[in-house]
Amino acid sequence: MARVLMILLALVLAGCTLPKVDPQREAQADRTYEQVRRKDVTGLKATATPALARQDLTGPMEQLQAFVHASEPTAVETVQWASQTTNGHAAYRIVRLYTHPEGRVQFDVLMARDETGRWLVDGLYATPVTAAMAQQEAAATEASRFSLSGRTPAHYAVLGGAALSFLVCLVTAIVAGFRRRWLWMIGSLFGFGKVMINWTTGALAAQPIYIALLGAGFMKGPGAADPWLISVALPLPAIFFWALGKWRPKPPKRKPEADSPVEPDARWSDS
Repeated sequence: MARVLMILLALVLAGCTLPKVDPQREAQADRTYEQVRRKDVTGLKATATPALARQDLTGPMEQLQAFVHASEPTAVETVQWASQTTNGHAAYRIVRLYTHPEGRVQFDVLMARDETGRWLVDGLYATPVTAAMAQQEAAATEASRFSLSGRTPAHYAVLGGAALSFLVCLVTAIVAGFRRRWLWMIGSLFGFGKVMINWTTGALAAQPIYIALLGAGFMKGPGAADPWLISVALPLPAIFFWALGKWRPKPPKRKPEADSPVEPDARWSDS
C-alpha cells in the first residue's frame, strides 16, 4: 500500500509541475545582450545561425546600440519565453528585462537549434521600457493575479469543479489501490473532456476529446502578465468505480474442495 501511495504522490507532483525556462537559454540571451552592449559583431556572428551570420550586422548593431545602456545592468529577469518544435526544427524565444541606472531595456532573442544540437541566435530585438510601458505592464500583471473577488459564476463553477474532480480522482485511486483493483486505480487517475476558463478574461473553451491527469489543470505562463488557465475534466472512471460498487472488498476466492474418500461398496467383500 505504501508503494501505491508513493506512485500516486509522484503522479500528483508531475501533474502540478509547470514547465520552467531553460537557464542555459537565459545565459545565452545574457551573452547576446552583452555582445550588443559592447558592439561585438564578431562574437555575435560566431553564435548566430548561418542565415544571420551572412548578413552585414554593422548597421543593425548600431541601431540596437541606441536602445541599450553603457552601464552594467543591476537586475535581470525573464518576462516571457516559449519553446516549440515544428517538422523537426526546434525554436526558442526568450524575453529578458535588464534594469540599468539609466532605465530598463526589454531584450527579445530568437534561437534555433542546428543539426548538431547547438542553439544559435536567429534574431534579436531591443526595446526601451518607457514609463507608459511600465504602467501597462503593472496593470496587466495586476489583472492576471489570481483572486477570488469580483469573479463570475462561471469562474467559481470551473474552479469548484476542478477541485472536486481532483479530489474524486485522487480518493478513488487510493481506495481502488487499497482494494487491489489495479486497473480501476489507474483509470481513476484520469478525467475525460475539458472545460477551461481564462481566469483574467473569463473566456471559456471546451474540448470534448481530451484526457486530463487527476481531472483538473492549473496552468500559468512564464510571464508575470500571463493569465491563469483553469480546466476541469469529468472523472468518468472514478464515477463508474463508485456506481458499480467496486469500492467493496473483493469476495474471497473459493478454495477447491478436497476429494472425499471413496466409501467401499457394501456389495463387495473379501472372500
